[in-house]
Amino acid sequence: MTCCFKQHAGMCYDEKNNRNEEGGNVGRIGTLRRAPEIVAVFAKHGFAGYIKDLGLAEKIPFTRRGVKEQNVKGEQLRRALEDLGPTFIKLGQFLSTRTDLLPPSWTDPLSKLQSGAPAVPFEEIKKIVESELGQPLDDWLIYMEEVPIGAASIGQVHRAELKDGTEVAIKVRRPGIEPIIRKDISILRQLASLAERNSELARQVSLKAIIDDFAGSLRREMDYRREATESSGVRETIKEKHVYVPLVYSEWSTEQILVMEYMDGKPLHGDVIAGMEIKERQELAQALSETVLRQVFIEGVFHADPHPGNLLLLRDGRLCLIDFGNTGRLSDEMRHLLSDCLFALGDRDAAALSMLVLEMGSRKPVNRRMLQRDISRWMGGYMDIELADVEMGTMLQELFTVAGSHSISIPKDFVQVGQAFLKVEQTVIALDPGSSLSGMVRDMSREVLMGRINPKELMRGSRSFIRLMKMATDKLPSVLNETLSEWEGGQPKLKMHITADENIMKRLERMASMVVLSIMMLAFSIVMAGLFVSMRNRPPLTGTNTIHLGMLTAVIMTTIFLTVIYLMWRKIK
Repeated sequence: MTCCFKQHAGMCYDEKNNRNEEGGNVGRIGTLRRAPEIVAVFAKHGFAGYIKDLGLAEKIPFTRRGVKEQNVKGEQLRRALEDLGPTFIKLGQFLSTRTDLLPPSWTDPLSKLQSGAPAVPFEEIKKIVESELGQPLDDWLIYMEEVPIGAASIGQVHRAELKDGTEVAIKVRRPGIEPIIRKDISILRQLASLAERNSELARQVSLKAIIDDFAGSLRREMDYRREATESSGVRETIKEKHVYVPLVYSEWSTEQILVMEYMDGKPLHGDVIAGMEIKERQELAQALSETVLRQVFIEGVFHADPHPGNLLLLRDGRLCLIDFGNTGRLSDEMRHLLSDCLFALGDRDAAALSMLVLEMGSRKPVNRRMLQRDISRWMGGYMDIELADVEMGTMLQELFTVAGSHSISIPKDFVQVGQAFLKVEQTVIALDPGSSLSGMVRDMSREVLMGRINPKELMRGSRSFIRLMKMATDKLPSVLNETLSEWEGGQPKLKMHITADENIMKRLERMASMVVLSIMMLAFSIVMAGLFVSMRNRPPLTGTNTIHLGMLTAVIMTTIFLTVIYLMWRKIK
């Protein structure tokens, strides 16, 4: 029996631990126990140096004496995440897509995070399904197999049959998994906040933003109602007769249950491909490439994880796309930006490409000349290669790495496009080594360009422009009236925004030090003048020469003052 869902990557986690977590203990005591455990596992796998760099070493007691430092890579990180359970395995899978942050030596091992999980007893699954739908299974199903087709850390899949005889696959979210993930996400956020307060490295990579992005991604993956919507959206965009997306039964699907048409096929792994005829493989490679490219450049909604496990070869020879927990959506603006990037690549135009990369946004000011130089250098590696012979997925990943080195934050949707291209390209090459995704992009560029200049698109763009102009025109009189009133009243307002970079902060620090220094010199002069005036107006005290006492006091104060002045002057310098 074959399954119609990918076995979600996950981790076989200890059942005793699972029972403890199912109680939803997200209190302070649980957090205090879990946080040191998380950090200790990373330290055990050789990440003690990274923990110190992130400012966590002195804040959380985590290590036993004698923890060894290692020259760690992605493989050690993969093992650490496996030890920590389902949430962290999902974190590893998420990080494997962040090629703008991590090099291939880290992302490649993380992309291999795969495991099963022990099956949840059928009685528990039955309770969830009946509770979600508010009716017994017998009211809408002929049968539901007790043994799951596949079980993973977040959900498991059972084969069933509707009353009308339609075979379906029912994916059910694992009971008790939500409290576990919620608590782990809470701890990760706390650790990220602590790291950003104590570590420049954490602030540079925006660790809190990464964890927030991961939390949002995992939340969307756990919502099966959203997956049903995305699956139906992709299904509507499919034009290729060789590619199919299963029908989703929305009336039976909820946040914890997904009911989908059962597909009898085999995952498109190497042994399955080897048993196919050459012509069939070439047709499927062409169909898969055109489908993904059309989803990205034309439709703007795409399957972001088209690896072989998410592709089934059906009995009738079609390819079936499954598991839409990870999908991407591109606005018209982002699609145009992406296509412009590919056009600039095709023309080997480093200047235009650097400007387009800058439009993606950055975390801090960027040296444009240095960025263009690095892009030109990167592009030089492809100068003697025809675009049709380039591995598009790899090339985009390299471009994102160059952008990341200049602190340019690549939008998540673009990162998903890069990952989708990389994965589909690997599958396409396995099907037909002579095919090229880049060549198909070049062939599709005409259609993309014509789509941007067709009358319907131009009319829609014009309507948007006119709408924005009307909004600005409606607002202009009130803004001018308010501004004139402020000037007439003698109270004009000037708003300034200053970006606090390192040089500005140093200058402000010097200026503040000089002001403090001037105040100290003025205060010293007043004190010394008062001291000498008081010595002249008072008689000797108990036989002690007042002048000598005053001189000694003056010498001590002068010494202290000069020492402070010297230390402040060194700081200003």
